[in-house]
Formats: sequence, structure tokens, C-alpha cells
Amino acid sequence: MMTGRMQATTASRNDSAAGQDDLPVLLVVDDDPDILRVVRFYLTKQRYHVLTAESGQEALDVLAHEPEIDLILSDVMMPEINGLDLLKAVRGDPDHGDIPVILISAEGETSKKVAGLNLGADDFITKPFNFDELMARVRNHIRLRRLQKEVVVASKQVLQANTMLQQQNDRFLEDLEAARGMQMALMPDSFPRHETFELGSRYLPAERLGGDFFDVVQLDGGRKLGVMIADVCGHGITAAFITAMTKITFQSACHESLDPGEVLAQMNRELNANLRNGFVTVFYGILDIADRSFTYASGGHPPLLVHRRREGRIIELMPQATFLGSFEPMEFPSGSVALQGGDRVIYYTDGLYESQRAPDQEFGLARVTELLLGQGDAAIQPTLDRLVEALVEFMGGTAVEDDITIVGLDIR
Repeated sequence: MMTGRMQATTASRNDSAAGQDDLPVLLVVDDDPDILRVVRFYLTKQRYHVLTAESGQEALDVLAHEPEIDLILSDVMMPEINGLDLLKAVRGDPDHGDIPVILISAEGETSKKVAGLNLGADDFITKPFNFDELMARVRNHIRLRRLQKEVVVASKQVLQANTMLQQQNDRFLEDLEAARGMQMALMPDSFPRHETFELGSRYLPAERLGGDFFDVVQLDGGRKLGVMIADVCGHGITAAFITAMTKITFQSACHESLDPGEVLAQMNRELNANLRNGFVTVFYGILDIADRSFTYASGGHPPLLVHRRREGRIIELMPQATFLGSFEPMEFPSGSVALQGGDRVIYYTDGLYESQRAPDQEFGLARVTELLLGQGDAAIQPTLDRLVEALVEFMGGTAVEDDITIVGLDIR
């Protein structure tokens, strides 16, 4: 229960604090009423809110009811609960343990000073004290107290901001993982099998979410095989959704026409109607299984490579047309080539040859063709694996910045 003196002191503080809540609050503890009165007078003149207590117990009662006290100024020698016991109680209180405490001791009480310092006293003033010195020490400790509070507030704000950023980053990573899963679902998980051809593929994802994908379709009642590869401009979730849109438009268009150029034109019309930004490069080829003829069209994609293994040379198929999704109307001319038994057709995205381990050191298309020529007798899948291994070796531990997709078609 609060004593009458403390109730009056607290009420006086509450009345005078209206509109002045920013003034520091001091608790002065001394069993001598005259000292309390004088100290309170000087501190109040310096624009402090001053609470007083005439004993250690009364001071603890004040602390129990006053949540905001900025400094305690306490005499050491008091009956029952003395200044050292009060200090010990304050330091053990989780709500008030960081309040600065200045102890007032009589001259020559060295042992009391040592004990006070060991208990966590912030400062000492020796009786009889000089009031200018007292004011200076109080001001210094109040300033430190306010700085500590500002640091605590700033630390909490930084912690909250970091927590929010971490939560946002976690959600972003979850979205990226979901988009990555969606992108992987666009890739065929198995290939058609036939005595005339054999398919293989390799996909090397970059750290960022990209927009590479390919598709394989059987057409004309299984008499023809369509293979398409695409590369969406950009990275991230937007590129993943454009990839999905491109897949849908291809699946619709490829079953409506056996002309690769017309398929790309229809895809371009649909993408132009739905894309707000971004574009897609595409290479699409159709193999006639019976006579091994191969028709193809490209929308801004790197040239298809035909490794004519029986002759030991590489043919580049480079139809001229721009990318999909930005211009309408657009025509995509189709080309054709007669494939032979032993020919190997390589689809790929530009990440394969544009990967750089340094600004002036690119893997390059010449290295790709050289590797293909050196793997002439190997089956398609080991050949594609070797291409990726060679790229990884070339990068020397540097991460690729773009997805790399390779699809191989061997003609038997």
C-alpha cells in the first residue's frame, strides 16, 4: 500500500505532468526530509519531475506504481532497507533493472562505495555535495539514459524491419519454388520411342528462375514428330507465367496445322493478345517419320544444328524471323531439309553458348560444334551430358546466369 506521502507526491507529479510528459522523471530517496526538500527544489528548477521517498521500502513502492523513472538518486545510510539493499532490489527487477542509480554516501565510506559499484551503481556523490556537481552528474546520466532508450527503440525497429523482410523473402522463395515446379512440369517427363529416331534432353537451371522449356508432340496419327524449344525473355515469376502461356498456345496451335511457320504465326497472334510485356524466342521442327524430311520455322531463336555424322560436318538451320509476342501481324517462313540416317539434330537455348566465366570469355557456339563433332559415335543422351559437363568445366565454378536447355534428336 502506498503511504500518504507517496500518494501526495505521485498525485502532484501527475497533475504537473499534463502536457509535459517528455520531462525526465527522477526518484530521490533519503530519510532526511530537509535534504529531500532541498534536492527536490533544485531538481525541479532544472525542469525534472521529482518523486521522493523517505525510505528504501517507500522507494520500492514508488517503483511498483511508476513505470517510467529515468534516474534514482539515493542515500546509502537509511534504516531497514538501506541504499545498497535498494540498489540490489532495483538491479534484480526486470522492469527497472536498467535505471541509472546514483548513490549518496558520507565522506570516508569507501567500503560502501566499493559495495555499491559491485552491485551496479552508476555513480557516487559524497556528502556534503555541491549542487552544481549534482546537476551535472544527473544531466549526464539522463542523457545516457535517453540515448540507451533511443538505441533500444531503434534496435526494435530494425529487428521488426528485418523480421518483415525475412517473412517477405520467405514468401518470395516459396513463390519462386512454386513457379519453378510449374516450369519443370512444362517439360516432357518421357519421350516417344520409335525405330526411326531417338530423343534426349538436358536442362541446367540458373540460380534465378528463367523461362526455358521444350515440348515434344506426336502429330498426324503418329506419322510425324514435332519438337519445339522456347526461351522467354527475362527471369522470375513473370517469365514463368509467360512460359506457361507459351506452352498453352503451342499445344493449341500445333494440332491445327502441320506447317511450322503457321504454328508460330498463330502462337504470335495469341501471345500478342495476352502479353503486356516480354517476348519469346521459339524454334519448331516437324519430322516426317516415313521419309525423314524435316520442316522447321524459327521466331528469333538461335540456329538449329544438324550434325551430319556420316560426313563429319555441322549444318546450321537459320530461318529469318523475329521473336514472338511483340509484333502483329507477323509471318514466319518455313524451311525444310532432308535428313539422313545418322543425322543428329540439336535444339538449344542461348544460355549454352552465351555463358561467360569472364566478360571476354564466352563458351561460344564454335566450342559447341567442336564438342558435337568430337562425340560423333556416342549416343544422344551421353552427348548432351558431355556438352553440359564441358560447360560446367569451362565456367570453373562460376554460376550460369541463364537457364540452359538442350534437346537432341537422332535419326536412325
